Amino acid sequence: MATRALIGYLNTDGDMKLTTTYNHYDGYPENLGKGLETFYDDDSKAKEIANKGYISFLDGETGRTESNNTESAKVLELPKNFNEAMLEIAAEIDNVNGDYGYIWDTENGEWVTIRNRGIKGMSKDLEMSLAHLKDKFEMIPERPDQADMGMNSIELDEMFVRQMKQRAGIIK
Repeated sequence: MATRALIGYLNTDGDMKLTTTYNHYDGYPENLGKGLETFYDDDSKAKEIANKGYISFLDGETGRTESNNTESAKVLELPKNFNEAMLEIAAEIDNVNGDYGYIWDTENGEWVTIRNRGIKGMSKDLEMSLAHLKDKFEMIPERPDQADMGMNSIELDEMFVRQMKQRAGIIK
């Protein structure tokens, strides 16, 4: 069974962009996470793996990758608001059906591992793990309390996914 994952390089110099690679098999922290931390543990190597676009598998013991597909890396222009940017990263992990997301933190020079427990949960985890990057984003007021919107988290997730699909041209 495939344990999918997204490997992302978060560029925080200038325009906020996330460059992503899709990993199809064995995306568990014990394998992919270990391989990233061991063999792709500096900025240039993290950028290299995130620019592959598609890998079938990364061997956590050797760092060797296999690819049965040739897709280009996906580059997302992130919103200027920190919370919205984290929500978009979470949605992208979910969009590739990733069980995990691995985001290279250029400021701290380390991989941040996010487990997919829904878009809202991943967004909160990203906000906590990457809180030190808030100053890199424009200062825009925090998103309103969800209780004030009269929606539960499932409705918010569905609304966000619908908006992202519309933005990507998948639905009208």
